[in-house]
Amino acid sequence: MIPQIDQYLSALAAFEGIRGCSLVESGSGLVVHSAGEVADVEPLSEAAVEFWRIHERLKGNFTALGRLNLAMLAFQDGWLALTACPADPSLLLVAVTRAQSVDWNGWLKHARTAGPFGKVPVHA
Repeated sequence: MIPQIDQYLSALAAFEGIRGCSLVESGSGLVVHSAGEVADVEPLSEAAVEFWRIHERLKGNFTALGRLNLAMLAFQDGWLALTACPADPSLLLVAVTRAQSVDWNGWLKHARTAGPFGKVPVHA
């Protein structure tokens, strides 16, 4: 793996409340790389991509809300978050979190502006 991508994902996985992060190819669901403490980050990330695909099919219905910035899925024991990589929209960042508060504005800003995929500022 490219060291810069490893460092980038490790930094995102180190945010308070984040248990793991993955870089996933949205078309295939293939996990390109992952980091963090949770053993199931890769299969969870592969499955989470299906939620993104549903949005892609239905996004015309949400145009009044603008571009999707971050998709959040709340479960009893944790959350999943998905966002597209600005430099390559075919890649998604998936975060697996604890069921607690996460600084989502800070995480998303870092995800969108730092590392090899950072490109555009976040408008939260």
